Amino acid sequence: MSRKPNNKIKEEILEKVLSVLSQNGLNNLSLRDIARETGVSARMLIYHFDSYEKLINSIFIHLSIKHKNILKNLLSEHSNESLGDVSQIYLETIFKDENKNSLLLFLELYTKALRDVKKYDNFFNEVLYNWINEVEIIINNKIGIDSTKYAIIFVSFYRGLMLDWLATNDEKRTIESGRAFSDLISNLI
Repeated sequence: MSRKPNNKIKEEILEKVLSVLSQNGLNNLSLRDIARETGVSARMLIYHFDSYEKLINSIFIHLSIKHKNILKNLLSEHSNESLGDVSQIYLETIFKDENKNSLLLFLELYTKALRDVKKYDNFFNEVLYNWINEVEIIINNKIGIDSTKYAIIFVSFYRGLMLDWLATNDEKRTIESGRAFSDLISNLI
């Protein structure tokens, strides 16, 4: 009988892979390239993730969960603040230079998944549908509106703003745009 992969070791490997990919991007790296860059054998990567696609899906999900946890912690810490204020705090927390490489990787992975939706369907479940559901719950809890369309607007705005910030490196414009969106939310919803 074969042993199951150790979740703690799997998590440690995932962190190493995430660190390397955040610094270098995917750059068409193969599983062997990733193994060489991380110092983890290709055999170990296969053992824990089964395939290159599953490793990439795991990175997608790992990044998404990290960002959701940041949002959940902010919601907990700022539970008395308006939805607009919390969205602004989230923006100012995420869009910092130290997060730039992981956000670049996120967008690179997003593009990779768009090129082969069937291979990376777990990505879309986590990064689109689960995020939209999470944001919908937040909107409902904060202002009592149960609406998927508002959640989609939120997620789309922040993903678009992320792309704009990464392309321009204009933090002031990004923060001002986020503030305008937060004001709009506070006034309309």
